Formats: sequence, C-alpha cells, structure tokens
Amino acid sequence: MDYIRKLPLLMAISSAIITGLVGYAHQVHNNENMTNMLITMVIFYVVGLLIRGTVIDAIETNRKKEEEKLEEEKQIALEEEKRKAREEEEEKKQKQAEEKASSSILDLAADEDINLEFNEEEFDALPIADYITKEINK
Repeated sequence: MDYIRKLPLLMAISSAIITGLVGYAHQVHNNENMTNMLITMVIFYVVGLLIRGTVIDAIETNRKKEEEKLEEEKQIALEEEKRKAREEEEEKKQKQAEEKASSSILDLAADEDINLEFNEEEFDALPIADYITKEINK
C-alpha cells in the first residue's frame, strides 16, 4: 500500500530522468531539456494520481465485497442455526405430544377374581384417629 501512495512521485521522477537522459543524448540545450523534464514530470504526476486513485478504489471495492461475503456467510450460519433450533423444538413438541397422547390412553384388563369388597378387619386406623376418638370421649 505504501508503493501505491508514492506512485505519482515515482512515475514523475522516473519519467523526468528518462526525458533528461534522452535529451542529453540528442544534445538538446539545457534550458529546453529542463522545460521538457518539467512538462514530463507534471504529466506523469497527474497520470500517477489517476492510477493511484483507480487502484485504491479497486482495493476498497474488493475489501467491501469480502466483508459483505463474510457477513453473508455469518448471516447464513445464524439462519442455519435458527432453523436447526426450530426443527429441534418442533421435534420436542411432537415427542411431547406423542407422549401425552400415549400416556392418556390407559389399557385396563378386567379380572373377575378381584374382590373389591371392603372389610373393616383389614383396615388399620391411623394413630391420630385413636387420639381424636379419646379426646372426643373425654
């Protein structure tokens, strides 16, 4: 990123040096050669600014797309977790409903040999009943 920031300056200086060497090789007067170098520096500095702006915009766009992609992946993962949680809740509710339905059905078998008569001899009174009876009799 540091080279991108320095790109206009590097382009301007390198183009001016090349222009100066070409002018010196063709034996151009110094004043004219300096003017050509200055014009070349300005032109390539502006071109470097445009290139730098374009490259920085491309990099920022790429970063934003990556961030959006990561956010979408996170959102998809959250939605997937929510969907799984809902499915688990529905399964639990179905199991509970099935358990309630199955527990509310009572299968009884009738046995004719069962004697349901109540005998007082088989019944044992609680000790509190004896206490209450004694207190009432007093």
